[in-house]
Amino acid sequence: MEWLYPKRRGPEWKQGWTIQTLTSVSTPPLPLLAVFAIVIFLLSLSQYTNYKAQMQHTMVNFHLFLVMLPVLLIFVVLPALFSLRFGLRALRPEHGPAQQSGGSPWGVAILVVVLLLLVSYQSSFHSKWFGSA
Repeated sequence: MEWLYPKRRGPEWKQGWTIQTLTSVSTPPLPLLAVFAIVIFLLSLSQYTNYKAQMQHTMVNFHLFLVMLPVLLIFVVLPALFSLRFGLRALRPEHGPAQQSGGSPWGVAILVVVLLLLVSYQSSFHSKWFGSA
């Protein structure tokens, strides 16, 4: 019936329990630690080869993405800019024929810069994708 009314134990009981537990703890035997270390090493070695292959695959895909990024930007950003320009033009009042002709040279400038970058790094892309010639 004593489990229904537990005795109040003070902090000295907890300290005694902690010290008793810590004194009974010992290090594992050295052969067990050696076997554990060997198993961990072999598991990590087998995973490292998979990791290295996956990392190379990811890097090739990332380089391909970097090459395709200017093209994606051209096909995504330029139509958005044109739709924004036409949307703003509809909101503006009509001006004379001098204002209607001609456009912003920024789109053409960006396209020329992207093409120059692609042409200047062409040999680098070829050597990475198809090996050294």
